[in-house]
Amino acid sequence: MNTSGIGLNEPNQIDWDNYNPGSKYQAPPEAVGVDGKSIIYTGQLPTDIVPEVDSKTNFRTYLLDPIKLVKNGQGPDGYTIRFTRASVKPFERNGKVQNASPIGNLLRSAGVTAKPQRTVEYDAAVNAVKGRVVSFTIDWEARDKDSGEQVRGYTNFPDDPDRPGRKKAILKQGDTYKTKEGETKTVTSEVLFANARVRYFVDTNRGR
Repeated sequence: MNTSGIGLNEPNQIDWDNYNPGSKYQAPPEAVGVDGKSIIYTGQLPTDIVPEVDSKTNFRTYLLDPIKLVKNGQGPDGYTIRFTRASVKPFERNGKVQNASPIGNLLRSAGVTAKPQRTVEYDAAVNAVKGRVVSFTIDWEARDKDSGEQVRGYTNFPDDPDRPGRKKAILKQGDTYKTKEGETKTVTSEVLFANARVRYFVDTNRGR
């Protein structure tokens, strides 16, 4: 096509070595299936698990970052879950301490047969599961780091009109959501992006 003589504007110069492809955001997979039950995913633990001390409880906790979904029929392989932490502090239910903990669930999910009791024993057991594939359920959360506005809990996100039976992963100003107390609120931030977090590690061999 001959475009001479029509006043065609030349394009702006692009720095191809530092090209910006746009947002790298990837919507999280669904946390709950059509049957209303939590979906169990599998993911690979990082090869570097960092031992920490929880400043609030003084219990050992472990930073598992990142965890990548793998071998998933239910969701996208390669989706990355960031900043997962698992503590040796036992779960509590209705004020009663349970005979289980987040890190205990992780070790059982990873197939560990050791039965650690002391911190040093937990450190050794966790060190042995680096890079292993484990099972877990997930939940959603979205947070604006500037305003502090946040939405937590998959079922509290609004329904997605474009995807029946699913939730909206990108919330815009004016969208409504539920709080954990059941109160309806309106998004005031310009945009909120949902991300997945590990809810519970699961021992899929339990009972077999």
